Amino acid sequence: MFKRILACIVCLSMILGCVLSVTATDVDEIKQKQEALEQQSAEYEAILAEKNAAVEKQQEYVDAIVGKVETVTKEIQLSHEKIALLDEQILEKSNLIKEKNEEIEENMEVLRQRIKTIYLAGDVSSLEIIMGAKDFSDFLDKVQLVKSVSAHDEKLINDIQAQLDQISAEKEALQLDKVDLEDEKKNLEEKQSELNKLLAENKETLATLQEESDDVLHQLAMTEEQMAQLDDELAQYYRDLAAQQQQQQQKPSPTPPPTPVVPSTGGYVWPCPGHHNLTSMFEEWRGYYNHGALDIADGSIMGATVVAAASGTVVATNSSCPHNWGKYYSCGCGGGYGNYVWINHGNGKETVYAHLTSVAVSTGQRVSAGQYLGTVGSTGHSTGAHLHYETRFNGVKYDPLSEY
Repeated sequence: MFKRILACIVCLSMILGCVLSVTATDVDEIKQKQEALEQQSAEYEAILAEKNAAVEKQQEYVDAIVGKVETVTKEIQLSHEKIALLDEQILEKSNLIKEKNEEIEENMEVLRQRIKTIYLAGDVSSLEIIMGAKDFSDFLDKVQLVKSVSAHDEKLINDIQAQLDQISAEKEALQLDKVDLEDEKKNLEEKQSELNKLLAENKETLATLQEESDDVLHQLAMTEEQMAQLDDELAQYYRDLAAQQQQQQQKPSPTPPPTPVVPSTGGYVWPCPGHHNLTSMFEEWRGYYNHGALDIADGSIMGATVVAAASGTVVATNSSCPHNWGKYYSCGCGGGYGNYVWINHGNGKETVYAHLTSVAVSTGQRVSAGQYLGTVGSTGHSTGAHLHYETRFNGVKYDPLSEY
């Protein structure tokens, strides 16, 4: 929808970029262009409101993602702190285990002294068993066999072993907690990476929406500028019209024109003799406007003769357009008409003959029905050789076929 409207306004801008001079533009033509621009302006206002709403909604979404990223970042930092605390606790347990082992070594010396006493008492077999221990664990097993060790010694050994077991279990639990925290931290970092990716994508979408909104705002400003230009054009038209009327009042009355040629049917003379094929009818829909004329065209119409449909006065012409070929855009010449002839027939009636290759009459000239005006071409906004034949009554376009 937006692209279609944009294409329409660009086309309209090209047409308005080279508006007919004030002597060649009537009030109705300018008003129609003003209405078209006002409609385009309203459409752009609606699009702009839609784009701004989309930008606002996208901004809210981006802000929400930013909030999630910040939360996950804080959670990762908290995991770092928890892991550091566990490392400290694990180190503390390791130091305790080391201390207990040192304490065991100290108690082993006491036990050795006791064993020496046992030896001196003559209990050689028990001494040999105990002194043959490979390590402390083996010693604990063998010491049970030594019946001569006191209950106090046995309790001392058991207490130290119990403390070692408890500290080792606490250390193992801390290490398991650390593994869980590291897994949690890894999951949070993956979530953070995904959110950052999503944030980058949505920031790009936000930038695109903002750019589209800026484009619409620019086109709206251009439309308003063109409307102001048309207002100036209309004011100039009225100033020129007043000046022309004042000049006419100062001139003597002209000699009455000769009696015009009246066609046998009692209507207008056909504007392109020998060529009657119609490729476009009056009020035909063109996608964004209704065609207000007839298009006469066939394979041999390029350069064909164009004549006045009725007698009258030429009020405007253009013969400066050099772009005489088919095109799907307006070259801007003659306000899109290219080379043209505009005739006022009196009693509010006018005819326009557009897209001509050449023009044989001039502004202010009197012409009679059937008089040669120029040749068919494809100047202005024309996709191919044809005659654009337009009729008006009091400035309002009507069907030319009603005259035949």
